[in-house]
Amino acid sequence: MKPLPYFSRTQQGVILILGLALLLWLAWRTHVLFVPGSPPPLTMHPAFVEVTGQVAQPGMYSFPKAPTLGEVWMKAGAKGTPPEPDKTIVSGSRVEIAADGSYRLARLPGAQLLVLGLPLDLNRATAQDLDAIPGIGPDLAQRIVDYRQAHGPFKKIEELEEKVLGVGPQKMKDIKPYLAIND
Repeated sequence: MKPLPYFSRTQQGVILILGLALLLWLAWRTHVLFVPGSPPPLTMHPAFVEVTGQVAQPGMYSFPKAPTLGEVWMKAGAKGTPPEPDKTIVSGSRVEIAADGSYRLARLPGAQLLVLGLPLDLNRATAQDLDAIPGIGPDLAQRIVDYRQAHGPFKKIEELEEKVLGVGPQKMKDIKPYLAIND
């Protein structure tokens, strides 16, 4: 019978460390000791509203969902009570509050909407708004607005490719994420 090989203490330590590393790797791969974490929470799509005018804290505000005028009024520190506290304010709006307690709603400019990650409404965007989209220059933006004025609102975004000169398949693919058609 052949004698077993002799390993020095150093060699035994290296073998032990390599064996432990292999066992830990197998445990990790099979999720025996290391249970994978829960999936990340659902992505939240906040609503952005800008408040200007006679308020204590004008600025851009983020809400977890479309806020009411009362919530916007309170967050910006406007005086008094809002005329329509339960009115829902859509994301991408600007609320201008006057000293007499009245307010005016407007849409944020296209460049500001894009910075916030909000799409532009194809049927309401001005040529200047559309020009802010990467890949659309001032000429194409004006052609889109001219077509819309001559033929009415777009029913779907894909109509751009079919109806507007200068919007081909690649351009459509590039600009579609920046556009929406809202009711």
